[in-house]
Amino acid sequence: MGLNTVNNNIAESDMRKADLIIYGIKFPWDDDDGLIKMLGQQAATSTTEAPSTSNVQLKKGTVRTPGATSETFVVDVYWRMLDEAIYEGLRRAVHEQVKIGIWRFDFNLKQDDPKNQGQFVVPARYGQAYPNGVPETEAVNNLLHSNITFNIEGESQDGVTLQKELDPDIYKVGLSMYDFAHNTDVGGTMDPKPTALDAYLKANGGSTGSTGTHQQG
Repeated sequence: MGLNTVNNNIAESDMRKADLIIYGIKFPWDDDDGLIKMLGQQAATSTTEAPSTSNVQLKKGTVRTPGATSETFVVDVYWRMLDEAIYEGLRRAVHEQVKIGIWRFDFNLKQDDPKNQGQFVVPARYGQAYPNGVPETEAVNNLLHSNITFNIEGESQDGVTLQKELDPDIYKVGLSMYDFAHNTDVGGTMDPKPTALDAYLKANGGSTGSTGTHQQG
C-alpha cells in the first residue's frame, strides 16, 4: 500500500496575524468610566512569561523548585500628535512609580456580540504594570517612537472586552490597514489646492475654473 499524502500547504488566512494585536492603556487618574485608549500606533510588540526557579541542595543532589512567573509586555510605540496625553501620562507613571492598566487585544479572534446587536467582543489579556521608562528614538528622517517594557505585577488575566469599552481609535485607526475603504471613507480632511492660475484669477477678481478660455473685451 502507498503512503497517504498530506497537504502541507497552510493558507495565510488560517494564521493569526501580528498586525491584529493592539494594546490599550488606562491611567489611575483617568475617569473610572473612561474608555480604554490605544497605546499609540504600535509596530513590533511582544509578551513574555518566564517562570523563575530556585535550586535546593540535598544530600543526593540538587532539586529545582518553581517560583513566581515574571511577565512583561513590550510595545514599540510610534507617537501621533493626538497621543500627547498618553505620552505625558506614561512619563508621570514612571516618575511617580505608579501602576497603569494595560490590555493586549487579539483582533484575530474578534466576534459579534450576541448580547448587543451590531457590536463586537474581543478577547483580551489584562495586567497592571509599571512601565520601565519612556525612551525616545530620535533618528533623523524617522518618526518619533518609544520602545517600552511594561513589567506586569502578579499575573495578567484573560477576559473579554466589549466594543463600548474601547476608544474607537483602537479598532478604527489601529486596524485601518485591514479595512476596505469606500468612496465616502476618503476625502473631506484637507482643503483643495488651487492651481497657480486659479489663485491669480481669484486674487485679481477674475473667474476661476475657466482654463483654456479667454474673456473678450
